[in-house]
Amino acid sequence: MKTLKKMFLSGERGAVNIQGILMMGIGMVFLAVGFIMFPIVTDATDDLLAYQYSSNASITDATFTGFTSVVGITPLLVLLGFVSAAVFAMYLGVKLGKEGTGSAHINLGAMLMLGISIVFVAVALIILPVALDGIASVLHGGGTGISSSYTGLSPILQVTPLLILISFLSGAIISGYFGVKSMGKGT
Repeated sequence: MKTLKKMFLSGERGAVNIQGILMMGIGMVFLAVGFIMFPIVTDATDDLLAYQYSSNASITDATFTGFTSVVGITPLLVLLGFVSAAVFAMYLGVKLGKEGTGSAHINLGAMLMLGISIVFVAVALIILPVALDGIASVLHGGGTGISSSYTGLSPILQVTPLLILISFLSGAIISGYFGVKSMGKGT
């Protein structure tokens, strides 16, 4: 028995780097969450692309400037974002594992930033239908449209859903980036 133990453990030296293992685990979680969220995001964007205002069917997703194109690419952006975060986190995990320091550094703030990045995507898909209905009701104006007293309001309202979506996606990307980057630093 001692010979078998010596054979397997003879080259082992140093300590286990918990930080590297944690980063690789976070990378795997990002990969799993990305593929779990992908069908949910696709269903939500299908609903947004089929949007019609209940009081006036002529107000659709195409009414809003640039909205249809960005909604159409959103599932791809979300999937690529999660896969990129997974690859980056796993790369950092391997890099930290090779350092062999063995000390555990868990940065709670960085983990919260990673969680917030996922929340941004979810909140965007929850808020957008509500925002579309609110904006469409102002554009419809009870059947009379927007009052001519409001100079320049219509073009701003037509681009607002696009701005909302881009803001939430940017928030997800930025918070996820800084979360993964901070996890690599440790403390």
